[in-house]
Amino acid sequence: MMKVLLVAGAVVLIVVAPAPAKTVTVDISKLGFVPSAVTVQAGDSVTWTNKDTANHQVVCTTCPFTSAVLAPGQTASFTFSKAGKFTTVDPLNKNKKGTVTVTAAPTTVSVAANPRVITYGTTMTLTGAISTGQANQKVDLLAQTCGESAAKVIATVTTTSNGSFTYQTQPMLATSYQFRYKTGATAVTSPALSATVRPVVTLTRVARNKFTVQVVAAQSFVGKAVVFQRYIQLRRKWTTVKTVFLGTKAPAPAPLAGSTASSATFKVRLRSGLKVHAVLPPQQAAPCYLAAKSGTIRS
Repeated sequence: MMKVLLVAGAVVLIVVAPAPAKTVTVDISKLGFVPSAVTVQAGDSVTWTNKDTANHQVVCTTCPFTSAVLAPGQTASFTFSKAGKFTTVDPLNKNKKGTVTVTAAPTTVSVAANPRVITYGTTMTLTGAISTGQANQKVDLLAQTCGESAAKVIATVTTTSNGSFTYQTQPMLATSYQFRYKTGATAVTSPALSATVRPVVTLTRVARNKFTVQVVAAQSFVGKAVVFQRYIQLRRKWTTVKTVFLGTKAPAPAPLAGSTASSATFKVRLRSGLKVHAVLPPQQAAPCYLAAKSGTIRS
């Protein structure tokens, strides 16, 4: 009997977000702010630390920030959300000045998938947003299906409030998705998000000690192995009874018409009433599908 290893597949929900905000540090001394000029991106923070033996204070004359009086060793921070050039002064040290130049953060595209894994024939919702938060912007959806050499545009979505968008898709095989947003001559593309699919596996008792197993997907599984298992109540575990090789291919019935049904009918001697199911192992489902199993029936 051929031994087929059963391995649980791990699937990760990917959420691609903008790069984390940074913090730039500035020292305060008798000489003033050190360095006296810093540059950050919108969303970044500046932290001022009193490195002197006397008290100091940070007052931004062109933004809404005034620190408390800082004793030696104390700090104050402010997050700059808008682009521009801002002036800071220290009123406790002859109004020594500093500047903070804030550049616009680069545009990014976030993306998420729900659910993280689908069963063949069901849908997945892709969501995301452009970091500019603009509505009525066009975002292209690119998809690269398992076995294809390149991604192609399959849809264009329009952003709503906060720059968000939603698209419902039905991947037939493992598919890599990316969103691409064009702003002027520049195109910003999200990292790839992998959508994963499980075939539909069904097990049917057709007669005493006789069963049919069927795997429905976008491709044929003829020649692949399916593991027939029964449940041992005392041990509370499934054990393999027989390895079955799929040998028949036919068009799948509704509601999965247009798909391929790979099946096999086999005999196995079991007493009646046992819990049984069929499992398509990971290595048999790969590379375009995840492992799958049928529902439980009685022998």
